[in-house]
Amino acid sequence: MNSIWNKNYALFKGRFPQLAEMLPAPENPEKLAESLWETGHSKAGSLTASEGGIRLHSAYNPEREAAGAVAGAGLENKSTAVFYGFGLGYHVIEAARSFPQKKIVLIEPDGGHFFAALALLDWEDVFKVEKLVIAVGCPEEQILHLIEDTSQVGGLGTGGLASGGSGSIEDAVFFDIQPFTAHAEAYFENIRTIIKRNKRKNEINAATLKKFGRLWCRNSLANLMQMEKCLPVPEAAKAGAQDLPFLICGAGPSLEGILPLLAELSKKAVIVCVETALHALQRAGVQPDFILLTDPQFWAYRHIAGLSAPESFLITEVSAYPAVFRFPCRATLLCKSQFPIGSWFEEKLGIKTGDLGSGGSVASCAWNLSHLFGAKEVYTAGLDFAFPNGQTHIKGSSAEQTHHAISTRTAGAEKFTAAILHSANVQKAEDYEGKRVLTDSRMKMFAWWFEARLAACPETKTFSLCPQGLKIPGITPAGTDALLNKKDITEEKAAFLDGIAKEKPCLPPSQKTRFQELVKNFPDEDFLSRYAFLKDYL
Repeated sequence: MNSIWNKNYALFKGRFPQLAEMLPAPENPEKLAESLWETGHSKAGSLTASEGGIRLHSAYNPEREAAGAVAGAGLENKSTAVFYGFGLGYHVIEAARSFPQKKIVLIEPDGGHFFAALALLDWEDVFKVEKLVIAVGCPEEQILHLIEDTSQVGGLGTGGLASGGSGSIEDAVFFDIQPFTAHAEAYFENIRTIIKRNKRKNEINAATLKKFGRLWCRNSLANLMQMEKCLPVPEAAKAGAQDLPFLICGAGPSLEGILPLLAELSKKAVIVCVETALHALQRAGVQPDFILLTDPQFWAYRHIAGLSAPESFLITEVSAYPAVFRFPCRATLLCKSQFPIGSWFEEKLGIKTGDLGSGGSVASCAWNLSHLFGAKEVYTAGLDFAFPNGQTHIKGSSAEQTHHAISTRTAGAEKFTAAILHSANVQKAEDYEGKRVLTDSRMKMFAWWFEARLAACPETKTFSLCPQGLKIPGITPAGTDALLNKKDITEEKAAFLDGIAKEKPCLPPSQKTRFQELVKNFPDEDFLSRYAFLKDYL
C-alpha cells in the first residue's frame, strides 16, 4: 500500500474509529481506485480522473479549478459546506484549507468511492477540520439532520443517526457537481428533493411568522403567566408510558369508520386527539387522554370552545389563543413555543417544555408527543392528508359544523368544501390500498414532514387503521384487529396518567424571581436585537 493511503487511513481511523469498524478497509485500495476511475495526470502535473467517460476534474489544473469553485461559492458568509460526492477530493481539500473553521459534510453512498479517494490524494487537511461529518452509506432521510445538527461532528455509516443541536440549510453551501454524483444519481436526487422540500417548509414558516406576528405577540404576552402554572411536557413524560401503544385520532373523513370501536380501542391504547377531532370523539362517548392544540389562531380555539374534557390533558403552547387556557380539563401541559416570545422566555429560564415540532399539521405534533412519551407502537386513525370520497373532514366535526353555521341560502356548506378541495392544486395520489385518492400540495407537504420524522425515528413503529388516507412511507396499514387483539391496558394507562397529574407545575422559587424580572423588563435589548422585526408588534 502507498504512503498516501497509509497516512489517510490512519487519520480516518484515529478520528472516526466507529465508522472505520462499520466500513472495513479494502485489501488493495489502489486496485479499487483503478476499478472505479481512469486516472492520469493533468497539464499541471496533478492527478486527475474520469469515471464512465465523464471527467471528474480538470485536465489542465484540478487544484486551480477547485480553488475557483470554493472561492466563488460564498462559503465565507455561511457556516456549512455540503458536498454531494467529491471525486478524488480536490474541492473538499480546498474547502478544508481555506475554511477550516466551517462545518464540512461529506455525502457519499458508496464506501468504495470514499476509500478510493483516500488512496490517491492527501486528505490530512480535511481530517484536521474540527466540524467534520462523514456520511458514507447513510440513508437519504438522515442527511438533512446531519446538515442541520450543529452538535454532530463525526462519521456516520449505514444506519447512523445524529442527535441534538440545531442548524439551518439556509446557512449552508451545497457543492453539487454532476460528475461527482453520476455514479449514484438516484440517491443524490432523493437528497436534493428532501433539501428542496425543507427549504420550502422554512419559507412557509417564515412567511407565516411574518403574517401572524402581531397575533402571536399579543397571545404570548397575554399568556406569559401560564408558564408559572402549567406543567412542561417533558416533566409529564417522567411518569413513563411503559411502552404503552398510542392511538392518534385526526379529523379526517376515515375516522368515521373507527368511532364505533373507539371505546374498546381506548382500553388498548393511550388516545391522543387533535383539537379538530374532539367533537367527533365526544360524540362517540370517548374522552381522549391527550388533546393537542398548537395553532395560535382563534379558529383553532373554536374547535374546543363550549366543550369540556375533565379526564383529558390539554397540550398547548404559550402563543395559543388565551381562552384555550380556560378550557375545562384535567390539567394543561405546555410544549415548546415555536414563536419568538415564548421560546425566548423558555431559553432565559432554562425551561425544557418539549419540542413537538412545527410540521404544518398538529398530527405531526401528536406523533412527536407519543414518541416523547416513549411509545414503541403508534397507531393512527383519521390522519388522511387527503379527501377520500370528496370529504374534507369527518361528519360532525367542528370544522364541518362551522361551515353549516355560517352558510346562507345562496352560499351553502358545500361552497366551503369546494373551496378547500380546489384551493391548493388538487391532485391524484395513492392510498394504502393502492387506490386513487384526491389530495393537494398543502396536504402532501404535511405528509412529507410526517414521513421525514418517521424516518428519523425508526425505533417507533407507526400503523394506520384507516387505509383510505394518503399513503405515507414509514406507516404500515393495519386492520383494527391489530390493536383490538392487544391486551387491556386500562390499569397501566391509569397509573401513567395519574403519575402526570401528580407532577407539580410551578417553577422553583429562584426561577420565579427570575421570571418576574424578565416579565417586568420585557422586551429588553437582547430580545430586540434578535427579533427586531417584532418591535412594531410589542
